[in-house]
Amino acid sequence: MLRRFLIFAVIAVPLFSADWVEYRAGPFHIFSNAGDRAARQRLNQLEQLRHVLGALLGKDGMSRTGTAQELTALWPIHLVLFARQREYAPYALPKTFVDGGGATLCAWAADIGKGDGKGDASLPLDVTRGVTQILVEDNAGRMPEEIETALADLLSTMEVTGTRVRVGGPLDLAGPRQRTWAKLQMMATQPAYTGKLRIYLNNLQNASDEDTASRNAFDVPAAKLNADVDAYARTGKFEAAPVNGRALNPDRDFIEKTVDKAAMDALLAELLAGGKTFPPESPRGLLAKNTRPALELAIRANPRWAEPHVKMAELETTPAAKIAQWKLAASLAPRNAGYWQPLAELQSASALYADAEKTWTAAERAAANPADRARIHQAKLALEDQRAAALMVDRNNAREEEIRDLQRVKDAAAEEVRAAERRVNERLRVERGDAPEPVKPIPLSALSGDEKGAKVAGVLTRVDCLNGPLRLSIQRDDASVIRLLIRDPKKMTVALNSGDAVFVCGVAKPARKIEVQHNGKADAKTGTAGDITLINILISPLIKPLIKPALPGAVNLPQ
Repeated sequence: MLRRFLIFAVIAVPLFSADWVEYRAGPFHIFSNAGDRAARQRLNQLEQLRHVLGALLGKDGMSRTGTAQELTALWPIHLVLFARQREYAPYALPKTFVDGGGATLCAWAADIGKGDGKGDASLPLDVTRGVTQILVEDNAGRMPEEIETALADLLSTMEVTGTRVRVGGPLDLAGPRQRTWAKLQMMATQPAYTGKLRIYLNNLQNASDEDTASRNAFDVPAAKLNADVDAYARTGKFEAAPVNGRALNPDRDFIEKTVDKAAMDALLAELLAGGKTFPPESPRGLLAKNTRPALELAIRANPRWAEPHVKMAELETTPAAKIAQWKLAASLAPRNAGYWQPLAELQSASALYADAEKTWTAAERAAANPADRARIHQAKLALEDQRAAALMVDRNNAREEEIRDLQRVKDAAAEEVRAAERRVNERLRVERGDAPEPVKPIPLSALSGDEKGAKVAGVLTRVDCLNGPLRLSIQRDDASVIRLLIRDPKKMTVALNSGDAVFVCGVAKPARKIEVQHNGKADAKTGTAGDITLINILISPLIKPLIKPALPGAVNLPQ
């Protein structure tokens, strides 16, 4: 992906003594020592390209808020132009555009491709094609990859003479790329389609398919449009046609100022670096430091820049903070599917399924080609399966909790009935003057409760108090230890003749024999094999049951 800063500068090798002048219009800056005419002519070419592309993308009018719309760039776009090839040679870049500390750098020589001997030469196709791609990246919604390439090819051959502009001249391409270029060339130059290309591109930016875009723009289905394109391409006759240029005077409408030596030396040094290193205090230099303070400065340097937020997300330690940074990055670079996908994955991992679904949709729309779109679509389907499974688990847990609540209500009602029966029987016994029945040990098997519950007998060796629940460690006859949980002591059933029902946190002193019944539902969090439902603390038949007052740090189970 091409970067957002274009620096078109003319840079003098220190060996040459020349005055450098900066010419500026919109996002473009040309630094030149090649003379006034050469710089203004090339800046005019760039401005006319920006104007024509803006018209095609629908960025040449007024916004809904009443402000003028025009194409912008994430970074200022600068051009570096040398007077002669021998001055340019030491600064020739490995690619047409490379990153600078706060720009994308480009260098060229004014005497390359001279047409009239006066410096009136067009910029090379790679430069105008690259500028188009950068402006599309920074301003347009995602379109099919082949359409965006063809649009850059179409505008790369733009012919500019003052305010007279023509597009669509012959271009030597091959294979599918030639065919797609011919398609846009036909739309831009043939009367039956001229003026409607804008509608076609607007539909594609809004995620319409080819057939919808064709019908809305040209009132024909895609099949008919493609048949017309094939017939047109077979003729092999491609001629440029005039388009509306921007009304400006290159001799007076561009800002001009002399560049001081220190600034020019710094720009020359960046060209020599070729995008491999950056000034430490430049935006990209700050980004390379990858510290929170440096990234915050980088964000302030260009609030529209997404990359510092990606770096910030990597430094965050909580899911919520990471999600916030990825959201900012994706909103600043909505065409970058590589930003939407990590955000969707984080949202899914945090069970924010509704947000993740919207984010996957945005990632799918931002995909640059069908292969990426298919891969993202599969990830979106996987999210839907994950969300459905999570909802099923939640529903099952809620249903089980309802069943447990209902059982607790039933158990409480049954206990109230039994308590009422005991009170009546005791009153009748007192009225008759009967002696109390001798207390006999009641084995756990005789207690009422869930017959399906698991039963354990052994010696209570330890009690752990877990901020409400109690965890009992019981050593069985085979010397194995089982840990069981009393989740809510108030809902515990205790045998009437049970021994001392006070539990003190820590090692049981003395160890007591105990019988319990539990539900068999293991709890990994507490490390227990089940929840105790019934309990009987065994005592000698000669000793009466005793319920002692609760000691500090102890829990007294209800009888």
